Amino acid sequence: MSFGTGATGILSRQTSNTVQVADKLDEDGNILESTSFGGITEVTEETHTDTFVNSATNGQSGSDITTSHEYNEVNNEYAKQTKTVRSKI
Repeated sequence: MSFGTGATGILSRQTSNTVQVADKLDEDGNILESTSFGGITEVTEETHTDTFVNSATNGQSGSDITTSHEYNEVNNEYAKQTKTVRSKI
Protein backbone atom coordinates (compact mmCIF):
# COMPACT_ATOMS: atom_id res chain seq x y z
CA MET A 1 0.00 0.00 0.00
CA SER A 2 1.26 3.48 -0.80
CA PHE A 3 0.10 7.02 -0.09
CA GLY A 4 0.26 10.26 -1.99
CA THR A 5 -1.49 11.74 -4.98
CA GLY A 6 0.86 10.65 -7.79
CA ALA A 7 0.21 7.76 -10.15
CA THR A 8 2.71 5.52 -8.38
CA GLY A 9 2.32 6.97 -4.89
CA ILE A 10 4.96 7.35 -2.23
CA LEU A 11 6.08 4.16 -0.48
CA SER A 12 7.80 5.98 2.40
CA ARG A 13 8.66 9.51 3.49
CA GLN A 14 11.12 10.68 6.14
CA THR A 15 11.39 14.31 7.25
CA SER A 16 14.38 15.58 9.24
CA ASN A 17 14.66 19.12 10.64
CA THR A 18 18.02 20.38 11.92
CA VAL A 19 19.61 23.65 13.05
CA GLN A 20 23.15 24.73 13.79
CA VAL A 21 23.92 25.90 17.33
CA ALA A 22 26.33 28.62 18.52
CA ASP A 23 27.33 28.49 22.19
CA LYS A 24 28.48 31.38 24.39
CA LEU A 25 31.02 30.03 26.91
CA ASP A 26 32.41 31.36 30.15
CA GLU A 27 36.15 31.40 30.95
CA ASP A 28 35.94 27.77 32.17
CA GLY A 29 34.31 26.51 28.99
CA ASN A 30 30.82 26.12 30.48
CA ILE A 31 27.88 26.99 28.23
CA LEU A 32 26.19 30.22 29.32
CA GLU A 33 23.81 30.63 26.40
CA SER A 34 23.02 28.94 23.08
CA THR A 35 21.52 30.30 19.87
CA SER A 36 20.18 28.27 16.96
CA PHE A 37 20.46 29.37 13.31
CA GLY A 38 20.50 28.01 9.77
CA GLY A 39 17.46 25.73 10.01
CA ILE A 40 17.29 23.00 7.33
CA THR A 41 14.59 20.48 6.40
CA GLU A 42 15.51 17.28 4.51
CA VAL A 43 12.72 15.15 3.03
CA THR A 44 13.49 11.66 1.69
CA GLU A 45 10.82 9.89 -0.38
CA GLU A 46 10.83 6.37 -1.82
CA THR A 47 8.69 5.53 -4.87
CA HIS A 48 8.36 2.80 -7.47
CA THR A 49 9.68 3.82 -10.88
CA ASP A 50 10.22 2.44 -14.35
CA THR A 51 12.55 5.24 -15.49
CA PHE A 52 15.34 7.11 -13.69
CA VAL A 53 16.85 10.52 -14.38
CA ASN A 54 19.38 11.59 -11.75
CA SER A 55 18.43 14.94 -10.22
CA ALA A 56 21.35 15.13 -7.73
CA THR A 57 23.59 17.08 -10.10
CA ASN A 58 26.11 19.92 -9.87
CA GLY A 59 24.96 23.46 -10.55
CA GLN A 60 21.67 23.36 -8.64
CA SER A 61 20.43 26.61 -7.12
CA GLY A 62 17.35 27.89 -5.36
CA SER A 63 15.60 27.03 -2.11
CA ASP A 64 15.26 23.26 -2.77
CA ILE A 65 18.40 21.23 -3.56
CA THR A 66 18.44 17.48 -4.30
CA THR A 67 21.29 16.10 -2.18
CA SER A 68 20.80 12.40 -2.96
CA HIS A 69 18.98 10.42 -5.67
CA GLU A 70 19.27 6.63 -5.75
CA TYR A 71 17.92 3.96 -8.08
CA ASN A 72 17.51 0.40 -6.74
CA GLU A 73 16.74 -2.67 -8.87
CA VAL A 74 16.00 -5.94 -7.05
CA ASN A 75 15.37 -9.34 -8.63
CA ASN A 76 11.93 -9.98 -7.13
CA GLU A 77 10.23 -6.57 -6.91
CA TYR A 78 9.63 -3.34 -8.83
CA ALA A 79 12.48 -0.86 -9.24
CA LYS A 80 12.51 1.93 -6.65
CA GLN A 81 14.03 5.37 -6.42
CA THR A 82 14.90 7.29 -3.26
CA LYS A 83 15.32 11.06 -3.43
CA THR A 84 16.43 13.48 -0.69
CA VAL A 85 15.67 17.19 -1.03
CA ARG A 86 17.15 19.84 1.31
CA SER A 87 15.29 23.12 1.97
CA LYS A 88 15.61 26.14 4.25
CA ILE A 89 13.18 26.21 7.18
